[in-house]
Amino acid sequence: KDNAKESPMENLLEKLRAKASQYKPWGDMAKALRMALMEKHHLVDSADRNRLQKCLDTIQKSIKVTSMQSMIERLDTITRQQGLIFTTGPDGQECFISSDMFYVEVLLESSGEVKDVKIAHHGDPVSCPELTQVLLKGDFAEFTSHLEGLASIYQLNADKKQKTKAYLALQALETDLSNVSQLQSFMNEPSNRVHKSPVGILQPRKGGHPMKLTFFISPYDLLDLESKSSIPLTVDAILEKQLGHSVSVCIESSSAHKLQTMSLISVTNTPEGKNLPSFAALSNLNSTTLPASFVLKLPKPIPMALALVRKIHAITSIECADTTCCQSLLSLIITQASEGKLNGSSDRGLNVTLPDQHHCYYLSGSPDLQGVLVSGVQFTHPTHVPQILVFLRQQLLFNSLIASCVRPASRQNAESSHMFEVSTTSISNISISFEHPLDESLATVDLNLNEITSVKCRIYTLNSDISICSDEYASKVMQRCLSIPVTMRAVIRKAQGQRMRMSNQTDSYYSALNSNGPSY
Repeated sequence: KDNAKESPMENLLEKLRAKASQYKPWGDMAKALRMALMEKHHLVDSADRNRLQKCLDTIQKSIKVTSMQSMIERLDTITRQQGLIFTTGPDGQECFISSDMFYVEVLLESSGEVKDVKIAHHGDPVSCPELTQVLLKGDFAEFTSHLEGLASIYQLNADKKQKTKAYLALQALETDLSNVSQLQSFMNEPSNRVHKSPVGILQPRKGGHPMKLTFFISPYDLLDLESKSSIPLTVDAILEKQLGHSVSVCIESSSAHKLQTMSLISVTNTPEGKNLPSFAALSNLNSTTLPASFVLKLPKPIPMALALVRKIHAITSIECADTTCCQSLLSLIITQASEGKLNGSSDRGLNVTLPDQHHCYYLSGSPDLQGVLVSGVQFTHPTHVPQILVFLRQQLLFNSLIASCVRPASRQNAESSHMFEVSTTSISNISISFEHPLDESLATVDLNLNEITSVKCRIYTLNSDISICSDEYASKVMQRCLSIPVTMRAVIRKAQGQRMRMSNQTDSYYSALNSNGPSY
């Protein structure tokens, strides 16, 4: 055959024959392999071992748990990753995940299904339905989160005896806060319970998740982006959907402080039928000195005015932030609200695009309005909690209003933009200056933020004869949205509607004159 016409298969076989002749005989290869396996000096280094372990863990996460053995292996892996100790009971249907301070007992059916999960700190194990449900759903990431939370309780620079006392202190604090929450149950309006009650909406500690206090909810928190509808503000919705801003009640390592070891609250019944709580001061009988403090932890740091930081320090006697690293409060809020996309220290306007208007906001704050990022507030007594929440609510209300002007995706539209100057001298007052829509003079809207649930708007104009809209109308819009752009849009639309009515009245007047004819 001609070489050009040889089949591809024959070419491939020829290449394989040529390649095979280069290899050693099978016997020699087997001998070389045995010698390599017998060499003791060939060991896997720690880096390779860690990479291999990560690969094995990743593979195991992808394997569905369908038997008792696979459940035990998965729990063993999670335990090792958390630096805890894993053991099994005599019959193999009990698993124990433990540290020197606590243990979690998992009871399994022969099929591998979880029967019960118990947690023991310093006494008999107590069933935890939340952890049982987590494992029944196969949510091992959530189970890991619970283990991390349990371990975090004891992350103190202390011995085992002091760590035990720290847990008892946290338990006593939670008891007092729960009792306060029960006393405020007479508040039927959910908004008042969130924003005006001493501890907000309380969610008890469950498994490894700490006690949570929900203390502020903005209207934007109630928007369901998927269904494009509003979520009703109810206690059940707050707890189920984790709405709003909350703090976690924890204990953390610090310098030495006196912390309670028993409940400090006592309730007095008045002749009017009211229950009035009172708290005992810390003493040698009801407290102990520990290298720790209680802390209200925020999910993420919030910009806070130095004035409020100092007020909190006056209550707790503990610094909650490094006040030597302060900067402009407005700059901090803009940077955080834009997720770093906008430079808060820039003099450029903030553009906001609305359905039928375009706004540009220039923010200016007093040089004295400095702030810092606060990630948590340490305290030592249960009476500190309601006072701290008052200041946190004030700050979040101010932050929400300033952040409402921050829309990184909005683009500049110089031709049709309404210009606004937003001035702040304190976190309780915001002033918005703009051009009067009817007579091209200066108008101002002053916001009073002293009342969390009832922000007040006052509108000032140079010409008192030409009003824009009523203060009550502007206040009502602001209270419903807590948004400067949305409120200013409503104010401008109200003025434009007023101009249209005035124009129609004028046209009607002249039409009437023309139809009646001149009178002499």
